[in-house]
Amino acid sequence: MPDAAAMRATVERYVERHTAGDIDGIVSCFAADARVEDPVGSEPHVGADALRAFFSGTHAMADRLELKLTGPIRAVAGEAAFPMQAISTIGEMTIVIDIIDVMTFDDDARITTMRAFWAMEDAHGLDA
Repeated sequence: MPDAAAMRATVERYVERHTAGDIDGIVSCFAADARVEDPVGSEPHVGADALRAFFSGTHAMADRLELKLTGPIRAVAGEAAFPMQAISTIGEMTIVIDIIDVMTFDDDARITTMRAFWAMEDAHGLDA
């Protein structure tokens, strides 16, 4: 089981790579057979190819997509949970979605599951 510092480092790298638009960097944070449910209740994306397609699609929808941690990463017993915002800029419009991600990790601190808790009703303008 990875220690808390290793899990936090993976989460920080995931957020950093996401904001940089580095799809390969995002996928490298995950185990080969990882499962992503984003948002919770949607069809899961399983495996590196599916994750690459999913994250490529999320970036293709916006001119800019930034993830921003908005609170501490809580990491314990092979799992982590943390609040963040996805900030999407499309033309002149900027939309913010408040999210809570819950992740599990393998022994190498790679993400094995990710569940993103959010809904479109959580979206608001940048200044809201």
